[in-house]
Formats: sequence, structure tokens, C-alpha cells
Amino acid sequence: MNRQAVVFAFTGVSLFLPTVLASPLPERIEAIEHRTAKCFSPPPSINCEVSAVVRTGDQLILANDKPVPGKGGRSLFTVNLKGDDLSGNPTYLRGDTLKDADKYEALTTSLDGRYVIASTAFNKDVAAMSTIVYWPVGESSAAKALAAYADAPKPTPLREQISSAIGSPYYQIEGITIAPSQAAKLDSTDGQLMLGIRKHGKSSKEDFRFDFLLLSADVKFTGGTLVLQSPFKKVRIDVPEDYGDELGLSGIEYDRYNKDRLYAVTSLEKERKDAAGNVVGSEIGGFLWVLPFADGKPGNPVRVTRQDGTALKFSNKPEGVEVLDNKQILVVHDDDRVEVETSDTGIKRGDSEFGYSVITFPQSGP
Repeated sequence: MNRQAVVFAFTGVSLFLPTVLASPLPERIEAIEHRTAKCFSPPPSINCEVSAVVRTGDQLILANDKPVPGKGGRSLFTVNLKGDDLSGNPTYLRGDTLKDADKYEALTTSLDGRYVIASTAFNKDVAAMSTIVYWPVGESSAAKALAAYADAPKPTPLREQISSAIGSPYYQIEGITIAPSQAAKLDSTDGQLMLGIRKHGKSSKEDFRFDFLLLSADVKFTGGTLVLQSPFKKVRIDVPEDYGDELGLSGIEYDRYNKDRLYAVTSLEKERKDAAGNVVGSEIGGFLWVLPFADGKPGNPVRVTRQDGTALKFSNKPEGVEVLDNKQILVVHDDDRVEVETSDTGIKRGDSEFGYSVITFPQSGP
């Protein structure tokens, strides 16, 4: 497969984040490499818009923002993963339940790695965009939809239960992960399902805000069925004062190797104007964050930096993050139709490609 790669390494001592949870998390990266991979083969007449990523063995499953023409309405696909490199032609997942859902924005796996879980955006009040589905790894045709919390005071759809937890009728999910529950619940649950909310408010057109909002609910697999054990509730975290009002959460993942952190990405897309105030294009970009995690509770997000202490900023638009091992993570990007030039902050890609970044941290454990 033809691909581009651009590599940048950083040397020097590593710095560790002080946190109230006393987890020695690396704040500064050791190296970053930007690459491209194919969405389509042969390329159809649409733009590649990767919105989520998750690892299953020696493959990555990715979501395209829109169904791919000629693929039977499917938008989830796999590519081969060898080390930290993506290769091979995409293979699209089959299954009526997967095909019936639209606008996938988040992917993860169960803590034991046996199930894949995917969330749609929930940004429109239609069934196809208001569902969370899951399936055994390698058996996408057996996918099921997650049912609402059954022990609520009165029966309500999943969409309304999430809306009630947020406190807004409109919202958009762009992150999902499963992390261990609190110690007292470890024996009775299979972890907590965490949802990352990018924006929420009155509607998509008015009175909304971009955010770094997390929801959580304990879950249990019972006879192959994923069951909510509790209603979704807000997770209490605070973002830095300089977070900005144009950044929204676009992906989050629990680190199953180090077990003491979550990684998250945020992104922005806004109009770019000239000196006269005329719109001349779009500006995109984003950041990588690390959140300490202990006894089922995440701490406050801290922006990851380069070795010189400046924020690790992407000129591509990060949409998903996956942990490869105890010192490497992979971030996938969706630039929409904005053209990004190759530099130390990102990479140029073709219409049928997506950009991704492999970030290496200093070794943080034995």
C-alpha cells in the first residue's frame, strides 16, 4: 500500500504529572509519527471521514462518518495492524444491525477484549443515530443494540435517559470506553461504560456549547447481552482555565496496559477569516490529553506536551484514540475537506485516505 510517513523525535528528560491520585503519568511525549492509510479500495466518489478507532488483535476497526457507496450501506471497516503500522485493503463489516445504524462516532471493546462496542452520534432524534451496538469480536453479524436502563422509575428510551443525565435535549456523543468500576462493584459488574459528550444544549443551531463532558454507567454482560446496571450519571472533572470554548471532546479510551489513566482527544473546526472579516476557509486542529484514573474515578484532564513543554497540537482534526501498548497510542484524524500540509503537527492525505499519528511516551513502568 502506498503511504506517506513523517517522523519527529524528541530527546531529553521526561516530566511527570503531579495528581491527587498519585499516578506517575508522563506528560511529555518521546516521539510522534504522522502517516496515512486507505479508507477505500478502489476509491469511491466520497471523502474519507474516519470518526473512531478500536483495536481487536492484529486489526483495527474504524468508522467512516458516512456509509460507503458500493458497500451495502456499511461504514465500519478493518485494516491490518502490524506493530504500529496500518496496511492492507479495508474490509467492511457485515450485519443488518450495524447497517441499520448511521453516523458512528465512537468505538471501544469490553475490558476482556471479547466484545466491540460502537456508538452513533445521538445528535438527531432518529433511531438510526440514537443507538449503541455491540457484538462478539469477529462476529459483526451478531450485533445487538444496547437497551435502556430497565430499573428507571418509568420506562424511557436510552436517548432520553442520556439526555436527562446531561440536562440538555440536544447532545452529540463522540467518545466511548469501558473502564473498571469502583472497587466495591468490581465483582458485580464488567466495568463502567463511559460516554464522551462533545457538545450539548438546546439544539444544534442555538444555545449549545462545546464541552469535555463524561457520563458513566455500570454494565454487566449476561448471557452475551450487555445490560446497564445503573443509570448514566455525570463524571465530575474540571478542565483547565485555558481550555477554550471552541474545543470539543472527540475521543476517549481507557489504558488497559498501565491501568492508571485514560487518553482523550479534543478537536475544533471553525471559520477562518481575513483581515476584513470575510470567510476564507476553515481552521481545524486538536489536542491530546491524559486523565489519571484510580478506583473507578478519572481525574482532571491535562494537556500532553512536546519535549519543549509546548502543547502537542495537531493540524489534522483528531477523532479517535486507541492504546497500542504501555507506551504507544494511535490517534486517527478526520479533516473533512480541509487540506492539511505535512509538517511536524500533521500530514497531508488524499480523498480516499485518513491521517493517523503514533505517539510514543517515555517508559513509565517495568
